[in-house]
Amino acid sequence: MEFSSSASFVVRRRGNRCRTVVNALIIAALFAGQHMAMTFTVAPTTVAGEISRRSAAVLATGLLAAAPGAVLAEEATKALDPSQQYTVASVFKVNFPPEWPITQKTRDGFFMQPDKTVSAEIMSAAGKVVRYTSLKDGVGDVKDLSTRSADKMAGGEGKVVSANFVTVGGREAYEMELVNNVVHEKWIVSLVPRGNDFIYCNVVVRTAPDKWDQRKATFDKILASFTPIEQTA
Repeated sequence: MEFSSSASFVVRRRGNRCRTVVNALIIAALFAGQHMAMTFTVAPTTVAGEISRRSAAVLATGLLAAAPGAVLAEEATKALDPSQQYTVASVFKVNFPPEWPITQKTRDGFFMQPDKTVSAEIMSAAGKVVRYTSLKDGVGDVKDLSTRSADKMAGGEGKVVSANFVTVGGREAYEMELVNNVVHEKWIVSLVPRGNDFIYCNVVVRTAPDKWDQRKATFDKILASFTPIEQTA
């Protein structure tokens, strides 16, 4: 009886830690987006395609129940094709694998958690109207932003793996890779005009440090798909 009680306590503590990490990641994403008010649309698909995907999902569920080890091993090692396109805040497009569902929508953005067994694996994308007209004026240079972001990572202070100023679709952007003992993540942030406004945009991919190499190829494709939408007069 004493062993059963102790085991139950350990399970509860582990569950609480997982929930804490997930909540911290979501809060960090929302904080980074500075309470982004965003809208997004999904590129249209055919009814047949939707039915096919749902059928595949049902089948996959059955296979997972029958042989979870084999399915998870295959999923962990293959590089998924991010072919599902999303339009975010009417100012940029980004692709994610169609196998990854949106798990949470908020006033500030949307989140994906492809592998629910990995609490750190949370993706996010969002955009917010801001008053500044350049990234440097609003968030500092890429070195400043990456250092501040690493200091405030979920799970504790982290370090900057890389921080680069890049140009995407003719727009300035920052690309940052950060890591600590709990999370390994990579960001792309940019400032994109929409009418008379400027929209601060970001896309973040995250997973546990020991899963990074397995996801890296897919993550790189996701961030490479970030495309500002050219505004017409």
